[in-house]
Amino acid sequence: MMVPTNGAIAHEALHNGDSRHGAGRLIVMSNRAPIRIVREHGQERVEPTVGGVGSTFLRLLERHGGTWIAWSGGPRSPEPLTMPPGGEPRFRIVFAPLVEQDISDYYYGMCNRALWPLMHLMIPRSHFSRQHWQRYERVNRAFAEIAVREAQPGDLLWVQDFHLAMVPRFVRERRADLPIGIFWHVPFPPEQLLRILPWREEFIAGMLGADLIGFHTHSYATHFLNCCEGVMGLRIDRRRGEVAVGSRRVRVGAFPLGIPADFFADLAAGERVRARVTRIRRAIGTPTVILGVDRLDYTKGILERIHGYERFLEQHPQWRRRVTLVLIAVPSRTKVSDYAILKRELDELVGNVVGRFSSEGWTPLRYLYTQFGAEELVAYYAAADIALLTPLRDGMNLVAKEFVAAHLDDGGVLILSEFAGAAEELSEALMVNPYSVDQLADRIYQAVEMDAAERVRRFGAMRAKVHANNLEVWSGSFLDALDTAAGARLDDAVETSV
Repeated sequence: MMVPTNGAIAHEALHNGDSRHGAGRLIVMSNRAPIRIVREHGQERVEPTVGGVGSTFLRLLERHGGTWIAWSGGPRSPEPLTMPPGGEPRFRIVFAPLVEQDISDYYYGMCNRALWPLMHLMIPRSHFSRQHWQRYERVNRAFAEIAVREAQPGDLLWVQDFHLAMVPRFVRERRADLPIGIFWHVPFPPEQLLRILPWREEFIAGMLGADLIGFHTHSYATHFLNCCEGVMGLRIDRRRGEVAVGSRRVRVGAFPLGIPADFFADLAAGERVRARVTRIRRAIGTPTVILGVDRLDYTKGILERIHGYERFLEQHPQWRRRVTLVLIAVPSRTKVSDYAILKRELDELVGNVVGRFSSEGWTPLRYLYTQFGAEELVAYYAAADIALLTPLRDGMNLVAKEFVAAHLDDGGVLILSEFAGAAEELSEALMVNPYSVDQLADRIYQAVEMDAAERVRRFGAMRAKVHANNLEVWSGSFLDALDTAAGARLDDAVETSV
């Protein structure tokens, strides 16, 4: 559904219902923009990022209009862009100005070396620095200043993720009228682990500047409520999912992230993708193809996945030369030492498995260290018989949903880590503990031996869920809840003044 750029906000466009803020715009804020600026031969062009949350929100604003506030990805802060380039304007991107020291301390320091591992329960990898924290606050204030400047009366501000946890409070201090929501795209840790963060009170207080705080799963929301009660000493209402912050009530809830399921299904049905699927299958040459797709990150369980596949080949030699694992690893955070170390370990492990099992022209594992465009990625989804996704901890794992949406027949199998947020929804997947090499091997064997009727039953149920809780449903439910929460705050303020 298409609406004018500065017309009704997303939830009204979706539901055609009455809205307290129906005339306002949607302002999305995230660390990174949904595009990258490519410079070649003295010319610049704008390309959308591919996969995951970035592409999801790109399509959201393309459909419903608004403004996106984000960092450009480098020390240069371009002029605001009108998107999509060369087409009918749908939304603007306004870039936050980050200098080199901001990038070093805020992004690579506080976000990637402290908060990211902490949120994923990997405490030994967390490194805390007061200098990094102070820069984190500074950058969050800079983002908040842009929101205060850009927001018009009646607009909604939707902040994304842990990079900008302080923004709701900083905006609230300046714009008490503005409805503010924040969505947490990563896991939220239990109270006893969050207490490790030296600035835990300031961190939680920043988030509580919002009217609504959303998480992927009920367990993450519960962890946050426990922190509000145990760390901050605040009164919480577990039944209603509310935190009392002075005279305000902040609502906390689970909103499992959906994907644009029709987008992936339509791509998979296209002639170019179908032709590419045929070429991929022919090049691989084995009857069964197993696929893993991830950013190269230590939270994704990539090494564990390969060890499980190796154990499967050891235990079931009859499947050698009949199956191939295609591992797509997207380069990520290459300037962070932990990721460089992981890359070396992965290269070595892949070499060992290939060298150990290859025979008679058969290669057991195809390793692709690259980022694909949308069509190529969907072609690999459609070409695979089995998806093997084994994060050690993951907020949601959109790849699981994308695989289901792009696999147009019901003959696929999804093997999914029980520690991915998507496991709560996609319960028909073969669940696996990625820390258990033997269980990984068993699940692969169960997948390759699964009969057609069971495949259809499991996959059909997951497909129905992915299409039912798609991008529009997810965004509409969050924005409806934000509108309700902000309206309740305004009503309470009126009652208090009377």
